[in-house]
Amino acid sequence: MTEIAPHVQDDDHILDRVYQIAIDPSYLDEFIDYWAAVDQRSDLGGTAPFEQIDDRHLNRAQHLLQQGGDTRPDLASYLHPYEGLAALIVNGAGQISAANHAAQISFRAHPQDHLNTLHLPGDMRQALIEATQEVMFRQNAGEKLLKVDVSDKQGVMLFRITRIEDLTAQGPLALIVSTHFHMRDALADLLRDVFQLTQAEQDIVQHLTQGQTLKQIAQARGVSDGTLRGQVKSIFAKMNVKSQADIVRLAMTLNRFPQPTGAAAPAKDRSPAKITANWLDAEVWKPLAEINLPDGRRLTYHDMGPRAGHPILLSHMGSCMVRWPRSMLTLAYERNLRIICPVRAGYGHSTAHMPASDPFQATRADTLALLDHLGIERLPFAVQGSDLPLGVDLAAHHRDRISALIFIGGQLKLPGGRAIHGAGRWQRFFVSMAERAPNMVFFASRAVMAMCRRIGPEAMLRQLCKDAPADLALIQSPEMREVMVANIGLMAGKSTNAATAFAREYIAFQQDWTGQMMALRDLPMHMLMADQDPTIDLTALPQFRRAYPWIKFQVMPDAGLGLIYQKPKEIITLMAETAVRAAQR
Repeated sequence: MTEIAPHVQDDDHILDRVYQIAIDPSYLDEFIDYWAAVDQRSDLGGTAPFEQIDDRHLNRAQHLLQQGGDTRPDLASYLHPYEGLAALIVNGAGQISAANHAAQISFRAHPQDHLNTLHLPGDMRQALIEATQEVMFRQNAGEKLLKVDVSDKQGVMLFRITRIEDLTAQGPLALIVSTHFHMRDALADLLRDVFQLTQAEQDIVQHLTQGQTLKQIAQARGVSDGTLRGQVKSIFAKMNVKSQADIVRLAMTLNRFPQPTGAAAPAKDRSPAKITANWLDAEVWKPLAEINLPDGRRLTYHDMGPRAGHPILLSHMGSCMVRWPRSMLTLAYERNLRIICPVRAGYGHSTAHMPASDPFQATRADTLALLDHLGIERLPFAVQGSDLPLGVDLAAHHRDRISALIFIGGQLKLPGGRAIHGAGRWQRFFVSMAERAPNMVFFASRAVMAMCRRIGPEAMLRQLCKDAPADLALIQSPEMREVMVANIGLMAGKSTNAATAFAREYIAFQQDWTGQMMALRDLPMHMLMADQDPTIDLTALPQFRRAYPWIKFQVMPDAGLGLIYQKPKEIITLMAETAVRAAQR
């Protein structure tokens, strides 16, 4: 623990250390001890300088942090789902931050260019600029559709403009996706090599996918209507289709076909490529699924276990523990358990919520949209670690959808909102900031992500696990370590940065949600507590039992923060039994 001299000006020293972290995020670990010492003295009646930290200093420090490249995600990852459509990202100044190949070819859009340089008619370009500015800067205008008549492309084009969360702290961002279909080289190769289409026939397919009529295509190609109809008939025969709509449908499907080995196209899911002949390995490393939400955002999720199994909802904590290893998936199949784990907004490649949105309300809406998409009416919710308030909130607002709650670790509060903290350094650090200096939470969260990238995910795991021998032992297992490192990549990988989402959630979690708990006394609840979990004070267990007599408490030995990975047989069996009961009602 860092010693604090009484005469030291804490505000100056904290600022010095904040800038030190901005230059080298590895100093964050030392800063946690420093903060704890100052925080302890404040609890004893000393000064609490945290609230005095000027936002301007934090903004400058964050700028330094980002200049190091440690907290900037790959914005191009937002473009991955739109490989066949022209898509780009712009900042608040109208400058293009990222553009996919289709946008570069179709609109001559390149990073660092301005929207006013797009290859579009001037009035249409201006309309797109104005619509984009409206989406980024007008309150409650998170999305807009713009119809553009483009004469030189002989058709109508739609632009869908969506505001995305500012992950760089340098201003708002907007994702622009057009309906302009770009025929990738890989598709041209397929049409030539597999279907034996001539160059002229390939051009006709591309014109059809752009929404042009046969008359427009004939005029553009300078051929007669009869000649064009003959070429279309040849395409029908070669592609074994019966209509122009079939041509378009097949072409757009083929355009998503994987490129040959060695091609530069990025994978849709950026998890390690571990697909082998073993189906269980394939199940461990399969790409995350995704849906488009009603507000236009993307939500990714992991769907593990048998599809016809009894479903259970699983949360992933701030460290994004989404994937399971082979041994745990084996248990899930043996017990006919289907595990659905949504990757919350701002984590992984799920589109972030709007900055002004309430984390509880927005997460509820996303979760229900996923359950509706999957056709699941009711199921239990297994909530990991610090996500505990999210489980309580969802059950309290939608009692008809949640049949039971299983808390896998996590910290309860006593009625009235009083928290009993454990000895975990990281948890106490963030709780203290959320309570005393919320403006510091966002900087510290970004510093955590930067530290993770600087030292690597495996070293970061060791930092998080060093308070519990059981957690350190867990990552000695190659099977467990490989999966947990991949999970950390969803929090702070090359193209991910969950800093803002984590900070917003942590601040929200500090509010008093115990009233919702008391209203759920008729809901079956099971609380699993690890004996080495540094965030939990087990001496408070009698108080929790008295406050919540309907909860079944169970202390699990030789376990810590990685409880679900350390006691998989017991926990998966409990999850399966709870899911079966939900299906029987």
